[in-house]
Amino acid sequence: MLVAQLLAAVERLAPTSLAEDWDNVGLLVGRSNQPVRRVLVALELRDEVLGEAREHGCDAVVTHHPPIFPALRALTDDGTAAELVLRAAESRVAVVAAHTNLDSARGGLNELMAEILGIGPSEPLAPHPADPSVGLGRIGAVRPTTLSGMVERVTAGFGDGLVTYAGDPWARLERVACCTGSGGSMIDDARAAGADALVTSDLKYHDADRAEGLPLVCLPHARAERTVLKRWTKTLERTLAPEGVEVRFAEADTDPWQTA
Repeated sequence: MLVAQLLAAVERLAPTSLAEDWDNVGLLVGRSNQPVRRVLVALELRDEVLGEAREHGCDAVVTHHPPIFPALRALTDDGTAAELVLRAAESRVAVVAAHTNLDSARGGLNELMAEILGIGPSEPLAPHPADPSVGLGRIGAVRPTTLSGMVERVTAGFGDGLVTYAGDPWARLERVACCTGSGGSMIDDARAAGADALVTSDLKYHDADRAEGLPLVCLPHARAERTVLKRWTKTLERTLAPEGVEVRFAEADTDPWQTA
């Protein structure tokens, strides 16, 4: 397989047309005619990830967070981000980013998050203008529970860690919205869609006031996305298997935030 074929495979799973206008997705580093035998999937490109790619002989890395975002002024060793991209190029490790397009896609990260939370069948919280069947976030029915019960479900699905919530712990939930990554901007969408609660990451202090009574559950950004990205890696693995390409999920946890 060539990098161009890898890119086409990712495109089928997460069309670039679904990416937000401000995003930077697709082939960011490498030549399209470069052979690919092994692929590493990671949340982002970091020293540990690039080292893992080299250790396992991976010719390409598929990241969720684009390593070139929004732009690089120069590709030199004067700066961490640019130096990392430069080393990837020097090592002939291609880098493909699938970010908001993978969030929005059918079978993508938001849909997988909804499955973990027991939301289903789910539909996009913010439907894409070109295709209402896909889009950012997900919302749907859940087996009746309480806010406290949903917090337990989040912990069970995404692992122990810093999970916080705002709202009455005994509030009854039957319809829940979720969004991978930073979903604070979707509070209004969730309330307008009739959600009984929103599960997402990176919520701020005053988001609880802005929610106007809508219960919120906040889990760590990297924990949420690594969990669903690892599940999606199986989909990419099945897609590339007929081409004899090996796919592995990065063991390196690059989350800069640690719990005490």
